[in-house]
Amino acid sequence: MRRLTPLSGGPFASVYWIEPAQQQTLFLGIRIRPFKETYISHFLVPIPSWKECTASGHYKTSQPTQHQISQEHTNINTPKTETNMVSSKDLVLITGATGHIGSRTLLHVLRAGYRVRAAVRSESKISQVLARPDIQELNPGSRLTFTIVPDIAAPGAYDHAVDGVTHMIHIASPLVTGDGVPLHKHEEFFIQPAVRGTLNLLEAANLAGTVRRVVITSSIVALIPVGQMEGTERRDPRNPVGPNDRVPFQHGPYHSEFAAYAASKVAALEAAETWMERERPAFDVVHLHPGFVLGRNETVTTTSQALQGTNAVVLAMLLGKKFGPYAGATVHAEDVARVHVASLDPTVFGNQSYILSRAARWNDAKSIARREFPEAMKKKMLVRGGSVDTIEIPVDASLTEDTFGFKFASFDEQVKSCVGQFLELRMRKKPALHHRPSSVMMTGNSNKNEMFVSISEITC
Repeated sequence: MRRLTPLSGGPFASVYWIEPAQQQTLFLGIRIRPFKETYISHFLVPIPSWKECTASGHYKTSQPTQHQISQEHTNINTPKTETNMVSSKDLVLITGATGHIGSRTLLHVLRAGYRVRAAVRSESKISQVLARPDIQELNPGSRLTFTIVPDIAAPGAYDHAVDGVTHMIHIASPLVTGDGVPLHKHEEFFIQPAVRGTLNLLEAANLAGTVRRVVITSSIVALIPVGQMEGTERRDPRNPVGPNDRVPFQHGPYHSEFAAYAASKVAALEAAETWMERERPAFDVVHLHPGFVLGRNETVTTTSQALQGTNAVVLAMLLGKKFGPYAGATVHAEDVARVHVASLDPTVFGNQSYILSRAARWNDAKSIARREFPEAMKKKMLVRGGSVDTIEIPVDASLTEDTFGFKFASFDEQVKSCVGQFLELRMRKKPALHHRPSSVMMTGNSNKNEMFVSISEITC
């Protein structure tokens, strides 16, 4: 693995030192990042013959000091942390902080030492965030402030929220609701808010003039055709999904809410890259593409809430339901949160996509539960009779692991996290597990408690 140390850079090119894994010679490299072809290009010059370089006409550097080179040698295999180069002047605007990913990311951003301004839809959302035990325990005080953005798609939605902002994390985007959005409303409900919300954020960042980096939560569905995700099309196992893959946007009508959701992620990614290429702002963008996010969700307080979202795939199966298929591409919520924060580090290359996912087989959750929660299985709080078919899709997330210096948490850890929380909630109180009906429904009886689980709410 090569260690890359940026010396100077911006949204279109970076100058950096490269130390190959098997050589002692350092090289000077210039990384060019075109937007349509985001693959890395390297122009290497050995140190003895290098000259002062300028990339894109204005990015300039000089020869490193011996201290810089020595420091680089000591950090070759050090994982990237969330506290690298955090200044008291750094202010992060985060959207979507009341959701599964956003709630964990907010916690990690604050722990990393940043000042944070959370954009929420209403005053009640502010109260919801401040009431969280993990936020209260952290006691961020004046480091956590809020701004209200009722409609992310409204013109200039974020313009009032960007004063002094140095970084942005954009997580807010429409999710599958399970409420049965009519086919003719898919464009209005999914596509338009996803695209306009993203462009509004980028335009506000440009307006601020102080933003250095924007991190956008995309999805793995922006890189994989929806037919492959749903199992109606086969993907060649020799052709893993990579961070530079792109899916062409197709207008509706869409056959399902999941298909419309996937199209919204495709459209938002395409719109962001097109805007960056056209406007060439002073900041760059990191696109993150998680698979099915599993793990503890601090925003839920009841078993009914726990049975919503992506955790429901594992939980419903362990409550005896049979359904699917779903793509076997999962990631721990903690990994997603910490990569969002680590992406703020300027040594992480921007205008680049990073996949957050690893291969999984859904039915393995049953053996994991038997091993990790034997008492719950014995008491029939969890059962073995459920099943979820897996669609095997090869994914190459090596760029992410190399860049951020860690290995993704195993499927075992993901299952332990989400199931452990569910059992905590169930032991705390044992209400009937009700969930509002929707267009796609599983019903059944488990441990004499009627259960409704809306599988149509599952997205990645």
